[in-house]
Amino acid sequence: MKILATVVMTMLLAGCQSSPAFYHNDVQKHVVVLDKREVSVLPLGNGQWEAFGGKQGGIFSTDLDKQKDRQIRAIEAVSGCTVVSSLYPADHQQDNMLLHATVACKEKPGS
Repeated sequence: MKILATVVMTMLLAGCQSSPAFYHNDVQKHVVVLDKREVSVLPLGNGQWEAFGGKQGGIFSTDLDKQKDRQIRAIEAVSGCTVVSSLYPADHQQDNMLLHATVACKEKPGS
């Protein structure tokens, strides 16, 4: 019975994580600390990135704006590019913890 309970709990907890940014062992994940808040950043390919975290701890729009700014700055710091568009996936519209962004990189002279 204990084994069954353990298997069920493991499956339930595994279902909570919908983004690779949650996984601590992903080799491509970077953790950036901005304003004493951790933001996990992960490349998705083709100029797409995601950032998770950076929560301010408030519910006011200014707190959410600071959080989004923190997530964008983290992506730009890791990618070395500029974020040109960003959005929160539908399942993160309430908490704004996971941000998807598209970046544009300037080509280096001679490339």
